[in-house]
This record gives sequence, C-alpha cells and structure tokens, in this order.
Amino acid sequence: MFPTSDSLNFIFVDEESCIEYLISNEVLYKHPKCVKCRKSTYRCKKIWKCKGKNCNWSISIYSDSIFTSSKLTANRIVYIGYLWLAKCPNNSIQLITGHSSATISSIIGNIREIIKNTIVETKGKIGGNGIIVEIDESKFGKRKYHRGHKVDGIWIVGGVERTNERNFFAETVTNRSSSTLLEVIQRNIEPGSIIYSDMWKGYNDINKELNMSHFTVNHSKNFKDPDTGVHTNMIEGTWNGLKIGIPSRNYKEGKIDTHISEFIWRRQNKSDIWNAFLKALSQTELN
Repeated sequence: MFPTSDSLNFIFVDEESCIEYLISNEVLYKHPKCVKCRKSTYRCKKIWKCKGKNCNWSISIYSDSIFTSSKLTANRIVYIGYLWLAKCPNNSIQLITGHSSATISSIIGNIREIIKNTIVETKGKIGGNGIIVEIDESKFGKRKYHRGHKVDGIWIVGGVERTNERNFFAETVTNRSSSTLLEVIQRNIEPGSIIYSDMWKGYNDINKELNMSHFTVNHSKNFKDPDTGVHTNMIEGTWNGLKIGIPSRNYKEGKIDTHISEFIWRRQNKSDIWNAFLKALSQTELN
C-alpha cells in the first residue's frame, strides 16, 4: 500500500513532525540511556544529550543515517524520497521541490545506494524444485551494425520466476560465453529449477553441467514453441520494464547496477513499498 501525499503532508512540511515520525518508525536511533554513564537522556532539537550532571555525552539524532551529510532538512529529504518512490522523473521533482538538479540527483543517488546495499544483504537464489525460470541476456546501450565498428553498451544476464512473486535477478557480464552464463545461473538459480531460454549457444550445457532441466524456443521461427509451449515472454517483458526506468546515459558499468537493484527492490516490496522504504533507511547507512 502506498500512502497518499495528503496523509503524509504533516511530515513533508514540518521538520519537527518529520523527526518525531522517523524516531517512532525507528529510522532514527532512540537513545533512552547514555552510552557512557547509562543515565537517561533527552532530546534537545537535533541532539541526544545525557541528563547526568557530570556527563557531557551527546550524539546527533541523524547519526549513521542518510540525513547526516545533507544540508537539507529531514522533511525535505523524505519528501524527495516519496516523490522518487512515486516514480516522478528527476526534472519533475526539481520543479515540485524547487531544489537544484544536482541536489535531487545527490539525494536520489544516496537512496539508490542504500537500496542496493539492502538488496545485497537480503539477496537469495530464485527458482526451486519444479519452478520455471525464464533466462535471457539483453544489451543495454547502442548497437552498431557496421562491420569493424565496436558495439557500445553493456550486456546483462537475468532470470525471472513464473510465480506470483516473479522473483528476478540480473547481473552485468563482460561476455556471453558458456562458462560465464553457467556461473551466473548457478549463482542465482536454485538446483532443480526448470530453465526456459532461447537457443543461444552459451546455454547448451545447462542440462549437462547443472542440476536443472532446460527447454528452448527458437526465436528465429516462433515466439512460442508450437509443440512444447516454451516461451520467454516474461523475461522479455521484464527487460522492457527495466529499460524504461533507466536513463540511457546510465547504460554503463558502475551506474546501471543501482538501477537494477532498485527494480528488484520495487518488485519485491510492491505490496508495501513505503514501509519497505522506511525499513531500508533504518537498517542501512551510507558507506
């Protein structure tokens, strides 16, 4: 469930209300006891302070959070995060909030980095016994067909389950050789899964090398095999959805990974993305 902007307006327009909201949702640390003398503490604006007369311990309420290094107030950062969750383009967020393009990019970049770290911490293999996983590789970037010209862009290998959750993985690769593809599949897909793919030669050894059944469709003849019913429409649709959300300027190594993580995270948390956002902020700090 995604809350309306009206229901959260009180935290978007008032910094103190936002701080109280973040503390109550455990995004910001509570410090009921001084870490130095163990006496009770109190909050003085944006600082936790010890009540002990002879103790000068204190700590920022923003310690170890996304709010630490930003010049923006917490309510403005949370508002930008809300608009990002709502899939507003950066230029629209800039117009709505009045902040510069550089500020918007910096805040959203930090959010994406936090999301990426969260995905790394919780990542597991997809598929399982009897579960169909469609796999494919896709080129992100320019294609040049003239002989002798270098092909720009980056290759990504991915897979998606045929389940209600549609669990998905994607990895950038430097080549599409059999050894590379088998390593990616083994790392990301559970043994016992049923693999559907096109007829790219890099997939030929799945049956022999991995504990997975493998079925193919010949895309030069059909989108769906007329005899077996095998197709890869789900992974093809997933590529389309992923590409829509990534500006072409980010089709390069080092930038595309955070967008892939965002796509996976949004899919995993689509039923309650706002609370997932708060949980990510509470569990992860920027490096």
